[in-house]
Amino acid sequence: MVAAECFIGRRARYFAASTDLNQLDDPTVLIKDVWVSSSSDSASDMRESLVLNLIHSEFGGFSEFSDSFAPLAHSGPVFISHGDALVEDTITSAFAGLTSNGPVRLHRRTVRQWVGNPISAATDQNQVVVAIADAIEALNAAYDKCKIVHGNISDQAILLKETAGGIKGVLADFDYASPSGDSVSESPELKAFQSIHSLEKPGAVRTRLDDWESILYLVCWLGTIGISREQRAEYATKYAEECAAKGELYIPISDWNQGTAVKVARYKRYAMSGEIGFGPDTLFHMRHSPLHDLAWEMYKALSLHPGTYGAIQIANKILADMGDGDIPTALRALPDVDNRRDPLLLRNGYEEEIVENLLCIVARYKHAALAATFG
Repeated sequence: MVAAECFIGRRARYFAASTDLNQLDDPTVLIKDVWVSSSSDSASDMRESLVLNLIHSEFGGFSEFSDSFAPLAHSGPVFISHGDALVEDTITSAFAGLTSNGPVRLHRRTVRQWVGNPISAATDQNQVVVAIADAIEALNAAYDKCKIVHGNISDQAILLKETAGGIKGVLADFDYASPSGDSVSESPELKAFQSIHSLEKPGAVRTRLDDWESILYLVCWLGTIGISREQRAEYATKYAEECAAKGELYIPISDWNQGTAVKVARYKRYAMSGEIGFGPDTLFHMRHSPLHDLAWEMYKALSLHPGTYGAIQIANKILADMGDGDIPTALRALPDVDNRRDPLLLRNGYEEEIVENLLCIVARYKHAALAATFG
């Protein structure tokens, strides 16, 4: 039997629903059924509702960001029948007697007003750029007002809302949000978008640069793997041919979502460790497109700041316990660099400067995307 906290597909499911049985094709609410990772087996862990209540109290009324966060109508634990009583549905109650060293998982359901489809419903890369830029503006506002770090940026956390002027990106999924500087012992399930530190040390202190790192991974992922399901199938065929021509088994970015969290973190450190890792490998299959160019500029601002460089402390130390067969030749051949401090910790000393630069970059690309769409 697979450990209960590792059931594939059980952690988050989404259901579009309508309050009118005659309009089922026009959803009015979204129901999220999720198994939240938590350090406690308690019904009091309702992080998403608490965070969203705080945010909406700050941005309610006529604020420009009042509609930038997915509104939460109701949230609560799921209860199951146990004998003559109802008990909260958790890994502990559902699988009593099984031992596990993994995190506690709590069964939650949330209901919120229907906002729109995930970013994968975008019709082109310009829409993706606009939606991500809108979400970033909301993320930055939440930090400025509430000092909130999102912690769960993914292709499900940014929604496309239809407006009179086109589309707007809305930020959702605050299950793993926390105040900046807090340590969070649990991590979301999608390793492809997690920051390196959250993969290596789930209890590490998180900052908004972790969110920015996740946004960069999302841009790279959508630009490489594809946006919609149809595009991803098309890209998969194309990449198979390209990889065969280069003698590769798969595209390098696939390593971001395979294996243990620690192993994914090591591959990401390589990808973020200078132009040798990020340029030829990570960006190769994106070609020159809005997402390719945005990813490259974001990467330079985030990881090639004059005060810090890349993501590797000592290549040999980081890779010490990986089998040679799992390590690409270029990764094994990386030279040792300054090991006095982790570059990912060093960059926190330049947080304000880095974020200001990133915001300017994203605003410029949003302006270009809107111009390309509407002329």
